[in-house]
Amino acid sequence: MLNISNNKIGDKIREEDYPSLNASDTTPQIKAFTYWIYTSVAIVFILLFVPWMQIVNGMGKVTALYPSQRPQSVQSPIPGRIDRWLITEGDTVRQGDTLMLLSEIKNEYFDPDIILRMEQELQAKDSSIIAYREKVHALEDQRSFLKTNLEVKLRQTIQKIQADSNSYAAAEVKRSLSEIQFQRADTLLAMGAISRFDWEKRRQIYQEAFAKAVDSRNKYRNSLSDVDAVRAEYSEKIAKAESGLFSARSSALSAQAEVAKLQVKLSNLKVRRSYYTLRAPQDGLVTRIKRTGVGENIKEGESVVEFMPLNYELAVEIFVRPVDLPLVQIGQRARIEFDGWPSIVFSGWPSTSFGTFGAEVFAIDNVLDDNGKYRVLLRKDEEDVEWPSALRFGAGARGMLLLNDVPLGYEIWRQLNGFPPQFYTPGKEDSKEKTGYSSKGKKK
Repeated sequence: MLNISNNKIGDKIREEDYPSLNASDTTPQIKAFTYWIYTSVAIVFILLFVPWMQIVNGMGKVTALYPSQRPQSVQSPIPGRIDRWLITEGDTVRQGDTLMLLSEIKNEYFDPDIILRMEQELQAKDSSIIAYREKVHALEDQRSFLKTNLEVKLRQTIQKIQADSNSYAAAEVKRSLSEIQFQRADTLLAMGAISRFDWEKRRQIYQEAFAKAVDSRNKYRNSLSDVDAVRAEYSEKIAKAESGLFSARSSALSAQAEVAKLQVKLSNLKVRRSYYTLRAPQDGLVTRIKRTGVGENIKEGESVVEFMPLNYELAVEIFVRPVDLPLVQIGQRARIEFDGWPSIVFSGWPSTSFGTFGAEVFAIDNVLDDNGKYRVLLRKDEEDVEWPSALRFGAGARGMLLLNDVPLGYEIWRQLNGFPPQFYTPGKEDSKEKTGYSSKGKKK
């Protein structure tokens, strides 16, 4: 009934007399159920618009922030035999403390005086270098003397050539005059003006002058050839001296090279002797000794002690899917859930979570790991609460990288369709009144 008339009949009719009215009437239970349905639908509708913070999850473990702070193994740089252990597991050592003593196992290093003998050999080679250098100086002086003698000898030969040239010219003039006088004697003998004796005397003088001229000419020509002979003789001597000089220099350089090799070998021997004592690389705690037997042989580069540095800064390495990697940025805020620490986590509302700790992205690997994911290194957030002091290396951890706030309805739709979270820039500040966190994850 619409109840639109002022003349109501409800007071005039008894409803119990009419079963149809009783059957169509709404009971209180049905009314309550209807109210509950309407209220639930309204709540769900309102929740669809509630802000929800998107996150990128990653599983990992506790580690150190820097490589030098992570657990390491102490290795022996040389092969040897264990003579004595000076530590035991659980000891705290300082940098430079002796861990163990080694002895030599290679026969070429058995001689206890090998360094002394190597130094003596090195001194002998140094002496040979000095001798070769003295020989070089002597041969340089010899070459200089030969060049000086060559110049003197050439000057003497040239002077002799000039003297022989003058003698040859004078003999040639005398021969020419004697020839003229002999021709005149032939004319005078034919005319009967001189005797046969005078003619023979003139002829004898001409022959002597001619022979002397020939002899002077031969001497002059021989003197000319002496220049080439002197040059050839001294060139051979100088070449021989230079050959010896180059040989001496080469020998000196070879000796220097051998000295350098011996010096390297001697330095290597001294360094090798220092490796007979295995020392702690830094302050740390001995966690495990791998080779315990005294007298055991160890190989070069073999790990003998596991070592944990005392000074370190904890971090967490987590692994994220490749599809989520573009969403991760340096300096991005995150929340960490450690194994063994009680926690209540509401991933969409970090401010309501309990037992999580603040962190920020310190480094991102650009190379895919063996597990098919990318490694992200998280460091402690200095503005958040301190991490538990009882944390140990290798403890499990779950990282939640904080992204943007979106409506809960959108997040449900995204999850159902398998879409990735929204890309964002960590430096962008958004209003996060309901969650209490900004886009960087900082609590307001």
